[in-house]
Amino acid sequence: MQAMSNRAPIPLVPEQCAVLSNCRDAFCKAVEAKFGCTAIFHNLEESDSSGCNASNLSAPELRYFKQLSKGVKVSVWKDDLTRHKVDAVVNAANEGLNHGAGLALALCNAGGPMIQKWSDDITGKQGIVPTGKAVLTPAGNLPCKNIIHAVGPCLPSNPTKWDVERSAPILHKTIKSILDVVEFSKLSSVAIPAISSGLFNFPRDLCANIIVQIVQEYNDCNGFNGRVVEINLVNNDEPTVQEMERACKEFLGGPNITGSYSGAVTSRDQSFSSGNSFQFENVTLHITKGLIEEQMVDVIVNTISDNLDLSMGLVSKAIFEKAGKKIQEELYKNKKGFVASGDVFVTKGHSLNCVEVYHTVCTSRSGTRAKQILYEVVLNCLMKAVSAYKSISFPAIGTGNLGFRKQEVAEIMMQAVAEFANKNSRKKLEINFVVFPKDIEMMEAFENKLNGVKGRMKFHSAMPQSSAFATKESTRNETPTLEISSGSKEALREAQAWIMNMLGPRNGTITIMNNHVIYFGQKDHENLLSLQTLHGVHITVFFKNGNGGVIITGEPISVSCGAIEVESMLCQAQKDFALDEESDLLYSVVRWQCKDAPWPPKVNAALEKAYLARNKEIELHDYNIKVNLKNKFVVDCFGQTSSVARTCMFKDYSPFRLDSNSFYARTPVDGKGFLEMERKVKDCGLCTIRVEKIENAALQQIFELNRMRIKDKTVHLYQCVSAQFCDLICRVGFHKDFAPPAEQKDGSGIYFSSTLDRALKLWNRQNEEYIYIIQAQVLTGKSVIGSPDFILPPVMGSDPLKRFDSLTDKENTHVIFNGQQALPQYLILCGKPTSSAV
Repeated sequence: MQAMSNRAPIPLVPEQCAVLSNCRDAFCKAVEAKFGCTAIFHNLEESDSSGCNASNLSAPELRYFKQLSKGVKVSVWKDDLTRHKVDAVVNAANEGLNHGAGLALALCNAGGPMIQKWSDDITGKQGIVPTGKAVLTPAGNLPCKNIIHAVGPCLPSNPTKWDVERSAPILHKTIKSILDVVEFSKLSSVAIPAISSGLFNFPRDLCANIIVQIVQEYNDCNGFNGRVVEINLVNNDEPTVQEMERACKEFLGGPNITGSYSGAVTSRDQSFSSGNSFQFENVTLHITKGLIEEQMVDVIVNTISDNLDLSMGLVSKAIFEKAGKKIQEELYKNKKGFVASGDVFVTKGHSLNCVEVYHTVCTSRSGTRAKQILYEVVLNCLMKAVSAYKSISFPAIGTGNLGFRKQEVAEIMMQAVAEFANKNSRKKLEINFVVFPKDIEMMEAFENKLNGVKGRMKFHSAMPQSSAFATKESTRNETPTLEISSGSKEALREAQAWIMNMLGPRNGTITIMNNHVIYFGQKDHENLLSLQTLHGVHITVFFKNGNGGVIITGEPISVSCGAIEVESMLCQAQKDFALDEESDLLYSVVRWQCKDAPWPPKVNAALEKAYLARNKEIELHDYNIKVNLKNKFVVDCFGQTSSVARTCMFKDYSPFRLDSNSFYARTPVDGKGFLEMERKVKDCGLCTIRVEKIENAALQQIFELNRMRIKDKTVHLYQCVSAQFCDLICRVGFHKDFAPPAEQKDGSGIYFSSTLDRALKLWNRQNEEYIYIIQAQVLTGKSVIGSPDFILPPVMGSDPLKRFDSLTDKENTHVIFNGQQALPQYLILCGKPTSSAV
């Protein structure tokens, strides 16, 4: 994966702010899916207050936090569950997993139609989910990884005492099932609402009591096996939040001062205000008064001298006295040879309220080198902690024997956090700067630096599977800006052009050309109707002469909003289509099976891709099992194991020869191969920017099988495609909907041209700055003159089952109807002569 090194800032006017405020998530997903770019917003929300319609949701509010004895961290939040950032959110589901009302509908609307589809897949395989049970699905577009669908008891609208007493043990079972799923799936954080208390009529106060009691029992029984797990009790209505807070205080005791948080902190029970806290995506920084040795976090940082004597220095001595003598003994054992300034030694927490202590060695030397060592020590501790833990506390390092001024310490430590936040993109970490209660000067220094950092730092996060969430830069009195970043400057330019088309002034119409509109299902068309009503636009779906798309008309701002939402829907349809094609392709060349029964294509593909990526194991949530890919066995939820087999259907299927850890790869071409391509492109009046060799171990096998069937030589042909479909063709091969010509004069199939210049005419890309051409090996076999009426090649002779292999226009155009007759070889990126200097 290329580094996001190319950036382009785009200043936003109020009308553009209004568009992006209404469809921010859809915009980010579309930019990522179409161009592989990340969108980062700066000052957008602040500008919204002066004219742009931002979301009217209030900020997440933390009401209570408590770290329990076995490592479980319980918190109460007032927040919208559809935007709460945790590993999994819990849905209050019914037995049929029909998400048609209440919280279930809200999660589906926010997460997308796939949530209902995944739920239908579960009930289709195993029937209803019994009351008291919970199942796991992916979370779609929600800002979490998974949804736990928990079926709680359903009571009458006016329940009797007997109804409640009969249902209480079932709710008890439901909450335990949720926690069992969290443990089995090794989730680190979960958001649980007041299950059964809404539409299912269970009394709110008793519901809160049961949830908190089960969490407490699960912790006391070490249900998470010592893992640090955050359990967030999240509701958006004030009465329920108050009941959860009451139950926690009643059963768990008063709140802690510090702990791990999954969102913005505005707690009334904290010893610091929101002004002393700042969150940048997955990193949260708190400035708080307290004693470092009393911190209840995963890691405490200590400062020591080079002789490793813990009795020297106020901070070190306080930690030593609290932890006990064994921490000194362990520290001495860890010493190996010469101790240098900047070294970090790790010990257990012993009697401290932490898992580990990072002992940092800093010298008393002054000057630039000493400041650099302090900076590196803080940064190294953060990088070490985030790999295994969720929270870390630092004292004010360097103000004692080291002799740094307090303003210097605050600035250096803040700079280290800023650097770490920019590097850390995926894992959560809570950072606490703990100031001795009487050190007012140090507290003021940190607060002043924090306020400055809020106005300067730029933080962003990159998504896996997929897509990135937009973030904001918390600055004031600056122009709202959209920043696009990409590893490719060409992709960056194309993304900019698309954005200007989406956000720029127009006559009230946008036409989106994309044949994946034919894969829209009923839910998608219902969403289009909803978009019409929501934005007050008119949406028309069309498909004519092999080209499909969507036309949106209305007021300019509304049209922009609707068009961006439609683009996001089309990208999702393309993603789903690609997954289906990829699953069928891999199922043709390799089979994963257990107990002599092969897994279905999508599961088979997931296993094969994880195996090629050299992952040790993979979880199959629909089956509630884990597959050990290295040793090839499966473990179910009861701990029972079975052997797993991987069988290659072709002896020559060998994806491990590729360097991509996948079944396909794209590698740059230079030297003679590049010069040859450059000459061909130059003859067409274009310049060659980049040439990549395409290798696909799965497609190769299927292509060779068709070569034996057709018994003919391959020919080198060309196809022009848009940037959005390049990687898709590399993954799953050619398809008629990826690159339809303007007119399908020779039949409804997959078009190729025998020369580059004819390809440029067949696919007219004159208005595009960059042109993408794929050279392929194609099995044309026996050809016949084409016609617009052909949806299949015509029959040869009297045998209705024997058809021609391809169609032609007798000149340079060839049309095939089976994508397996073509194998992509090279991707050539061309530009106008002036584009080469971009």
